[in-house]
Amino acid sequence: MWNFIQKPVTVLLAATVVTGSPQNLRRGAIHDCLSAAEIPQEIPGTDNWTQAIKPYNIRLPFTPVALAVPETVQHVQDAVTCGRELGITISARSGGHSYASHSLGGEDGHLVIDLKLFHDIKLDPETGIAQVGPGARLGNTALALWEQGKKAISHGTCPGVGVGGHVLHGGYGFSSHTRGLALDNLVAADVVLADGSFVTASANENCDLFWALRGAGASFGIVTKFHFQTFDAPEQIIIYSHDLKWQTKDAAITGFKALQDYTNIQPTEMNTRLLIASGYFVLSGVYYGTQEGYEAAIAPLLEKVGTPTNSSVQNLAWIDSLRANAQEPLEMPLDYDYHSNFFAKSLMTRWVTDEAVEKFVDYWYDIANSSSILWFAIIDLHGGVNSAITKVPHNATSYAHRSATLKYEFNSLVFPGETYPENGIPFLNDFVGTITETMKNETIGMYVNYADPTLTAEQAHKVYWLDHYERLAEIKEALDPGKLFENPQAILSPET
Repeated sequence: MWNFIQKPVTVLLAATVVTGSPQNLRRGAIHDCLSAAEIPQEIPGTDNWTQAIKPYNIRLPFTPVALAVPETVQHVQDAVTCGRELGITISARSGGHSYASHSLGGEDGHLVIDLKLFHDIKLDPETGIAQVGPGARLGNTALALWEQGKKAISHGTCPGVGVGGHVLHGGYGFSSHTRGLALDNLVAADVVLADGSFVTASANENCDLFWALRGAGASFGIVTKFHFQTFDAPEQIIIYSHDLKWQTKDAAITGFKALQDYTNIQPTEMNTRLLIASGYFVLSGVYYGTQEGYEAAIAPLLEKVGTPTNSSVQNLAWIDSLRANAQEPLEMPLDYDYHSNFFAKSLMTRWVTDEAVEKFVDYWYDIANSSSILWFAIIDLHGGVNSAITKVPHNATSYAHRSATLKYEFNSLVFPGETYPENGIPFLNDFVGTITETMKNETIGMYVNYADPTLTAEQAHKVYWLDHYERLAEIKEALDPGKLFENPQAILSPET
C-alpha cells in the first residue's frame, strides 16, 4: 500500500494570522490552514454551512469550529495535520446519522471531517472483495454490490445510514443472525492516523488497530476505505410480519419469555425482532431459505406467543426484500436531508430474569402505554446458540457483546416542529431501569450505535465495551496519545 507525502505543517499554517475573540481566532486559523492545503470546506454564515451542520437528531445541535469536505486521502491527511497542530479535536462524519451527534463532535468546537465524497463502491469479481468508501450509504451500497456481481454484505435496514459509523461500531440488521455484523465482513481498512500517516489495517498488518476499529473505530483514526468480503446475495428470501394480540400483562410476560427461549433453538437462517409501542406488538424478520423451511422454523415461536391477528409472509427477490424492510427508496442522494427529534437508549442482555421481565412488562403496561410520550422499543434476537454473531470468538474484535442474547433499542420522539418533552429522558431511563436495576449483579451492555449522551464517559466506557475497554485504552494511548479523535464518550475521554 502506498504512502502519501504530507505537506510541511509550516506551509499549511503560514497564513494563520488572525485577530479577535478566541473562538474567532481558532476559526480563522483552521480556515486558513485548510485553505492553504486546498481542502474544500463549508464556510460559517452561509446557507450551505447551516445545512451541513444540521444534525440527524435535531435535539442535539452542535457547532463545529470548521467543516472540511475532503476529496482525496491527501486532503484527509492535511486536515488531520491542521487539527493536530492547532490543537483542535477532530470528528469524522460519514453518514451523519449519529444518535448523539457524535459525528459533529458531541460538543461544540470540533473540526469535522465530512467524508460524504468518499462514496465509491467497487467489487472485485475474482475475489469478492468490495472496496467501499465510508461516505457510501447502506442503500446505495446494497444496490451497487448487487448490480456489480449479485453480492452483498451484512448491514442494517435504514438506507440513509453511512457505512463508516455503522461498521466501526457493529452494524446490526436483518442478516446479522445469519451472516454476522457488518464489522464481521470487514477484512481490511485504510486509515489516516493522528500523526497524519496513512496505513492499512488487517489481520496481517496493524493488527491491534484492526481489532480496535471493529467495535470502537471512531476513537482511532479516519477510515478512508473499507474492504469487505462479500457473499452471494440470495435470489429469494422470506420476509414476514405477525401482529400479536397481547391484551394482558400475562400474555406479554409469556411472550417475552418465549422470545428469549427461542434464542436457544432459532436456526441460523432466521432473523427475528419484536417491535412494541402503546398497544402495538409486531413480530417480524427475514428467513434465508424456503417457505417450508420458514414455516418449520417459526412454528415453535408462534405456538408460544399466540395466534397472530394479522400476518404477512412474502417470498421476495433480494433487492425487493431490502426495499420492503427499508420502507423507503434504497437510492440515497449525496446530501442526505432527513432529521428527527428524539432520545434513545439501548440494552444488550444475556438472560433476563423472571423478576426483571415482570417489572419490564409492568412499566410497559402501567406507565408506558398510558403515557402521552410517543415511544417505541425494538427487541432483536441478537445472539443464541445458532447466531453467526455468537460464533465469532469474544476477543476476536473489540465489539464486546458476542454473548448478548437480546439487543434493545428504546426511542422516544416528537413530530417535526414539536419540542422534545422534559420528561422524555426520565421516561426511557426508568423503562430501561426495570431491567438494569433489577439485575444489578449481571453484566448488561449497551450498543454504541444507539449512543446515549446522558451517560458519563465512565458509564459509557463500561457498558459499550465491557471487558474490552482496558485493551482499547492501551491501543488509543499508543496511536493517539493526544486524543485528537475525541467525543464525550470516546476511548480515553475524561472519566469525570
